[in-house]
Amino acid sequence: MKGGPKPGGEPPEGMPGEQMSTGADGDSERILGSWTSGGQDAASDEGDDYAYDAALFVTEAGIDDEKSAEERVASGTYDGAEALDVTIIDSESGHNGILIYNTPYTISGALIEMLTEADGTDTCDFSGKGSAIAAFGSNAQVTVEDSVLHTAGVAAMPLFADDGAAVTLRGCELTSEGGVLHADYLNTPDQALMAAPPWILGIMGTSRASNMMGDKTTTNVIDSSASAGAWAVLSTDSGGDMSLNVYNSTLTLGNSNESEHPLQAEGGQIKETADNPYTVNNGSGYGTYVIGNAAETFAGTVMNVGTYAAVFTGGTGVYTSLEKGKTYELKNASGDVTAEYTAEEDKVTEIHSDTFGFMAHQGENNIILEKGTIVDSGWTSFLVKTGSSNEALTVTADQAEISNGGVLIQVMDNDDTTNGGMMDPDDVENTNGGRQNFIPYHTEQAGFRTEEAEQGSEEQTFTFTNGIYSGNIYNASGSDGLKGSALTVNLGEGAVLDGAAASTSAVHVTYDGSCVVKENGGFAFEDPAEAEAFAEQYQNTDFTIDEYFSIGQVANMIHDNGANTLRMVLTGDAVWNVSGTSVISSLEIRDEASVYVPEGVVLTADGKEYTGCIVTANGTEEL
Repeated sequence: MKGGPKPGGEPPEGMPGEQMSTGADGDSERILGSWTSGGQDAASDEGDDYAYDAALFVTEAGIDDEKSAEERVASGTYDGAEALDVTIIDSESGHNGILIYNTPYTISGALIEMLTEADGTDTCDFSGKGSAIAAFGSNAQVTVEDSVLHTAGVAAMPLFADDGAAVTLRGCELTSEGGVLHADYLNTPDQALMAAPPWILGIMGTSRASNMMGDKTTTNVIDSSASAGAWAVLSTDSGGDMSLNVYNSTLTLGNSNESEHPLQAEGGQIKETADNPYTVNNGSGYGTYVIGNAAETFAGTVMNVGTYAAVFTGGTGVYTSLEKGKTYELKNASGDVTAEYTAEEDKVTEIHSDTFGFMAHQGENNIILEKGTIVDSGWTSFLVKTGSSNEALTVTADQAEISNGGVLIQVMDNDDTTNGGMMDPDDVENTNGGRQNFIPYHTEQAGFRTEEAEQGSEEQTFTFTNGIYSGNIYNASGSDGLKGSALTVNLGEGAVLDGAAASTSAVHVTYDGSCVVKENGGFAFEDPAEAEAFAEQYQNTDFTIDEYFSIGQVANMIHDNGANTLRMVLTGDAVWNVSGTSVISSLEIRDEASVYVPEGVVLTADGKEYTGCIVTANGTEEL
């Protein structure tokens, strides 16, 4: 929400996790949690992000009668240790359901519905204000069983966990519908103001089913379902070493018909809500966010999303299967067991995304796909945005089933940066002040860029084993003014790759242009004249926040800029079936591995051309 000090200012006095502020009634109150960037002044235009107004406010001392509005509990029983079969139905924006501060608690059989018209001025999903359940503090070991949590309104979430809390959901149903942003809202990265995702992530919405913040906070989701209208299902934000464990559960983004769900009130920055042409089955956004060295594990989980399974800005995601009868220990960042789960069936993790599989654009990241994990995306499987924010991605895929719209790996310049970033301080539309609002449009130079680039220190590394992998591999980093990034692809034992690979230059394209690329198998242009003619018709040189879905959608032209190196390494019995023109920096073949280059297809590696042949560690043999 708005109001209060901005990031970079002096934090309020008090101890971390329990800091002093001024409450809505002017009395001294406590700021719960780890976040200190929000509005703390009740005299400001929209109030106080920390002025919690909960039906039940639970502390170590029990139910705090002065801070609880117990008349909102329609049925059930509760005390300082547990709440059984409680019903809370509340339509007032900014209210909380059950708030637990630094004490163990159990909630079982609850129905909490907070269907509000919150517009982002008096709710906050960084402080937990407006959440159905919010837990704060390392002693908040909270279990929620067989419960239904349903919210509506901007930034009104079913679940919030912060400051070392550990929340375990078992047999629960979480639903977040989102709402309509107030007309004055400007798209921003400033968490003190944010009520919708940064549009340059290529997503939009107002709904998160959960958020997790603070150091060593943990959320376990077991035998449950979670859905959000658009933006995110299970999110993480400011903090470090957070743990998200999702077992035998379903994560879904809704609101695929976005024109039926207005994003902002009339007169706002978002002039119209156009249907996202890419999100045909599910809503815009991501399944989870990975930040602050977060560790996220998904076992036997089904994820249905519109844009990304996950956005990586620093952390690890493990996608694996369940084995019937096996007991799993769900741990926090310190290695402590926070929950156990015994699988009742064999079950793989399935990811179904209308657009991209995974996107990485900041920090050091790791993705592990194993034991039959399915990743089905309509366009690119791995979208890697580099050249800024020290982005480096390591991916290992073993016994994974990966399908896409023609591109397996796309490395490109980070359009967070090439977009231009923040408004100028004196921009007349920048009414929030400073340099904290995103430029609400994207522009780029017409045509594929062919100038030389400087190589950065970051490297992207992919390793594929024991599976048939299809799709093209392109490194277009350094083609829009940022430093290039080295890309290494390792094909190991049992791996078969069907696709092309090349160093390229990339341009953003319209939806029609992306369809042309997809219909052509995702292949890069090899003829500069054909590429230029395509760019004249389909390059998206100028689009606004209303077309946020154009972010990340590119076409490629084969081009070595001197910094976008691509190294292919084959070991064991790996096979690469080269299906289109490929130009790579280096080809290394060891053991019994082989590269098949059919007649009419040319592979250029280390400056040498191959066609109509099999290449092995022992040499070249004609087909």
